[in-house]
Amino acid sequence: MAEQIPDFHYIPTYSREVTTDHLIRTGYVHAVYEELVRKHQEASGTNELKGASFFLCGWKNMIDEAKQRIQALGYDRKSIHQELYG
Repeated sequence: MAEQIPDFHYIPTYSREVTTDHLIRTGYVHAVYEELVRKHQEASGTNELKGASFFLCGWKNMIDEAKQRIQALGYDRKSIHQELYG
């Protein structure tokens, strides 16, 4: 997919599992997308948001918090795609 879509980032993030795979992030996913937005803003020298789609899968409370935090960053709710787990 990364070959077909420029600037595509797939960052699997496990909140509880322990992994030695350097491509998988651990902890809460909120820190991951907030870090990506912050890094883009620092690199561009502006507060401009880069176009993004967010694909979330998890428990309802996590999804609800993620939607609030992503919207607080300035993204539209339409850029958030979700699948509830459990």
